[in-house]
Amino acid sequence: MKLLCEKNLLQDALSLVGRTVSSRTTLPILECVLFNAVEGEGITLYANDMEMSINTTPIPADIEVSGSVALNARLFTEIIRKMPGDYIEIETDEKLITRCKSGQAKLEISGLPAEEFPVISDEELEGDKATYSVKANTLRDMIKQTIFSVSVDPSKAILTGELFEINDNSLRVVAVDMFRISYRSVDLIDGSKDCNAVIPAKALTELSRAISGDNEEVVSFYFTDKRAFFETKSFTLSVRLLEGDFIRYNQIFNQDFSTMMVINRGALLGSLERSVLVAMENRQISITLEIHDDRLVITSKSEKGQTYDEIPCETDGTDMTIFFNPRYLIEALRAIDEESIVLKFNTSRSPCTIQSLSEESRKDDTLTEYKYLIVPLRGPA
Repeated sequence: MKLLCEKNLLQDALSLVGRTVSSRTTLPILECVLFNAVEGEGITLYANDMEMSINTTPIPADIEVSGSVALNARLFTEIIRKMPGDYIEIETDEKLITRCKSGQAKLEISGLPAEEFPVISDEELEGDKATYSVKANTLRDMIKQTIFSVSVDPSKAILTGELFEINDNSLRVVAVDMFRISYRSVDLIDGSKDCNAVIPAKALTELSRAISGDNEEVVSFYFTDKRAFFETKSFTLSVRLLEGDFIRYNQIFNQDFSTMMVINRGALLGSLERSVLVAMENRQISITLEIHDDRLVITSKSEKGQTYDEIPCETDGTDMTIFFNPRYLIEALRAIDEESIVLKFNTSRSPCTIQSLSEESRKDDTLTEYKYLIVPLRGPA
C-alpha cells in the first residue's frame, strides 16, 4: 500500500472511528482501526468492538498502490496528530510495517493482517431492512433529550438501551429506568413500516456525538434481525440490538389526574437548581412540592442548610404535597425547550407527568412530541 493524503481529513476520520475502538480487550486486533485504501475510491477506516462497528465514507487520497492493514488506533492517531505537515505519505510493506512521512518527520508502526479484523456475520445482516430517514440534528436531539433515563442496572439489560418504535410514520424514542420515563416523538422524512428495536445507550451516545452540525444532513437507518444500521454522508454505524421485551410504557402514562399545573419551565428549573445547592454531593436529597392556590412552594433541607422558593402557576384540581428526587425533575426540564409546561399529578404516591402545553388540546395523546414521567419519593413518616 502506498498513498498520499491530507492530514486533517485523516485526523478527523480517526477521531470519528476512534471512540468505537475497544478499550478493554485482550485481543490486539480489537485495539486497531482497519485502514483500507483503494485506488480510484479513497481511504476507508473501520473500528469494531464486537458490539458496535463504524466505518467512514471514503476519504479522498492519491493512492498509488491499494492495500489494507490493521493499525493500533491510539498509536496511529497520535502519529498522525503529531505530524508537522498538511499532507502525509503512508506506505506499508509486505511485513505490514507502515511508514508515515510528513516533511522531514518519519515514523513507523507495526500492523496486523487485515484478514484478522472482525467483520459483521452474514447472520447479523439477515432481515427485512426497511429503511427510514430523519433529520440528523433531530435524531441527535431526541437521543440527548431521553438518554439520561436509561437504566444503568445490568440486571435489567433491556432497559440499558432505548426503544426505537416506528408507528404511523412516526419515530418514538423511549428510555426507562424504573424511576422515570423519557419519551420523544417526531415524524419521519421517509419510511412507514411499523417496527421496534432496542438499541444500547452507549451506541446511541456515540451516534449523537458523531452527527455533524449540518442542519440539512439526514440519517437513514434500518434494522436487521440482529442489528441496527445508521448511515450519514460521513459514516455508517452498526450496533447489535438488545434482546427481550421492552416495558409497555404507554400503559404507565396515565392521563387521569386530580391536579394539573401550568408553570413557567425556566422558573421551575431555576428553583429546583437552587434547591439542590444545600445537598452538595448527596444525590438522594428529597425536595417538597406544595401546590396550593395557584402557587408552587418548593422546599429542601439537609445537614448543609435549607431552601424555600415560591413560584406562581395555574392550577386545576386539589391541593397537593409531593416529594421528589430533584435530579430527575431537573434533567427532564433541561431537555425541554418550551416556555410553559404542564405537570399532572394524581396522588402524592403516583407518578408525575410532564408534557407540552400546546399538546393539551390534542385528543390523541400518541401524537405528543414529548412527555416525561417521574416517580415520587415517599414522604417523611
